Amino acid sequence: MELIPGFNRPDADVESNLPITITIPENHEWRFEVPFKLSLSLKILDGIAEIFGTELPINTDLSFSGVKYSVYAPLPQGCKLQYTLKINKEQSNTTNEPASISEYISSDTLSMKQVVNLHFYLEKKRQEATDRNLVNQHSVNQTPAPKVLLLGPKFSGKSTVAKILCSYGFKMDRCPILVNLNPRDGVFAMPGALTATPISDNFDLEAVGGYGGSTTSGTTYHNPKQPLVKNYGFEDFAANLDLYRHHISKLGVATMSRLEEDIAVKNSGVIIDTPALTIKDIRLIEDIVSDFEVDHIVVIGNEKLSIDLQKKFVHKVSNNSLCIIKLSKSEGVVELDESYIRKCQEETIKQYFNGYFRNPLSPFKTEITISDFVFYQPVDSSEFNSSLLFAPSGDSFAPDATEETEKKEDTLDKYYKKIDDFSANNLENLVLAVTQLPATNKSPNDLLDACILGYVHVSKYEESKGRLKVLLPVPGAFPRNILIATKIGYTE
Repeated sequence: MELIPGFNRPDADVESNLPITITIPENHEWRFEVPFKLSLSLKILDGIAEIFGTELPINTDLSFSGVKYSVYAPLPQGCKLQYTLKINKEQSNTTNEPASISEYISSDTLSMKQVVNLHFYLEKKRQEATDRNLVNQHSVNQTPAPKVLLLGPKFSGKSTVAKILCSYGFKMDRCPILVNLNPRDGVFAMPGALTATPISDNFDLEAVGGYGGSTTSGTTYHNPKQPLVKNYGFEDFAANLDLYRHHISKLGVATMSRLEEDIAVKNSGVIIDTPALTIKDIRLIEDIVSDFEVDHIVVIGNEKLSIDLQKKFVHKVSNNSLCIIKLSKSEGVVELDESYIRKCQEETIKQYFNGYFRNPLSPFKTEITISDFVFYQPVDSSEFNSSLLFAPSGDSFAPDATEETEKKEDTLDKYYKKIDDFSANNLENLVLAVTQLPATNKSPNDLLDACILGYVHVSKYEESKGRLKVLLPVPGAFPRNILIATKIGYTE
């Protein structure tokens, strides 16, 4: 059944489940949006097609729900695909979206061509680094591949460019590290986390967000992507900039160490995705450039930002230690509303515990006694600054050096606060991060550098019993470690 692209499909097509064929010419994109209450089954019949750099298999059904994707045909023969629609029974009553998709074919792929050119430029740099490192393989002064920082306004397509560059790098037998500094997105982890992940396999486009499996959501993958996770705990990077900067610094140290220890990763480089940063966030941008030793900044869809950065980093640009590249924003970028973003976050959390249709998991429910654990929660800077209004002020208040030193060593005031009153701090439906620190740990500052073992979800707080009912991703004994209550909520 051939239909004219560009029109929404009525509900009748969902009920009849008739296959629809689309032909995509060379250098064109078929852009489609599928609501959560529908499931689209897509199959490539002929030609080469890719979604965000990941090539789609021929004659293999792929299922998508709640996505805003585009299929790109890079070769002269174009490609032909077929799709069918059906009701997603798991989501049919969870949203108020219409039971229809939006789709059209676009020839405006200038930005895609720019990304392809950027890939070949970076690949040339990678090959030069590989050749030099092969000659100087026993030298301590080996050359790393490009470390790329992506910047741009909200909904400019930074995450899409990051996926494409990583996918194309993997096609060239590289293993780039994808760093996600946008806590809103759950990239191989929960929302509220910052991650660094070597991309050693194709992205799983059917999974939530289009990233796929990791060691946190299953161990059945042939080449598991192993993320290093820093728990920030907020969706907004500006909620606590001090804590955010601290985790970025630690993530940068770990990433640079991985580059030094793994020659394959060193020869592949780093791709850093970020939240929407402006020139007002220049101190934060400078921190990221320093922590990850960034040598390429790619600015998407904001010419003024690229010019401002040229001025701010004039010394680095002039001595060729930093290159600033400007990319056009894709016309296919969709502005996401808050309800869609929140729904994606909920699906990411659900996938962490339950898996998805390709890789189902069996989470485990248990109860824990509050008195057996120590609980902390991240401090919202606005709340912390408000509390300072009640502190002594004026020239007469000046703590001596000893007091200041003790306070820095023994308190986490601006980062975390200990939870003592559970009736005033409702933990129900929140996600908790499980640290590797035992509950008997005596140094609060260790919490800042603590690694995360995983996450659990609190389904109920029984005040009379002093117990929490929690959901674990795997069965087994609950480790008696320090727990951090994030600001990420989820209702089963």
